[in-house]
Amino acid sequence: MTPLAVVLIVVAIVGLVVVAMAVQSLIVTLRSLRETVEDLHRQTLPAIAELRSTVAAANGEIARVDSLLDTAEEVGARVEATSRLAWLVMRNPLVKLASASVAGDRAARRLGSRSGRPELVAPPTLELSEQSPASGLTGSRRSDQRRRTRRAG
Repeated sequence: MTPLAVVLIVVAIVGLVVVAMAVQSLIVTLRSLRETVEDLHRQTLPAIAELRSTVAAANGEIARVDSLLDTAEEVGARVEATSRLAWLVMRNPLVKLASASVAGDRAARRLGSRSGRPELVAPPTLELSEQSPASGLTGSRRSDQRRRTRRAG
């Protein structure tokens, strides 16, 4: 054998040893990776199962809250409709009661008047606004002021 052949054989053997060591290192790394993946698998499966059950419970609660909101909206609409109906039903009798009260007050004043003659009083007007912008008085104060003005005059 020639010295060149011996050198080539030695280089080939060294190269083979280096490749074998690299393969061995790769095998160790792959085993470590496999153990890490199995460990991760063992730890994440229960966490994922718990997460699924939590999401299912949250979805159930969301559906329940949605149902409660729908019910609350229906109740609100019914209360509003009932309130409107009650106002429509009660408005006319309340106006009549107010007018009967005013008429009774007038009759009592006429009967209780000292001079014996009936007092002429203009009928009060029902106003929808709380305060008149011109006078700055509310409806009952305005009518009281008119009565005092008529009596004085």
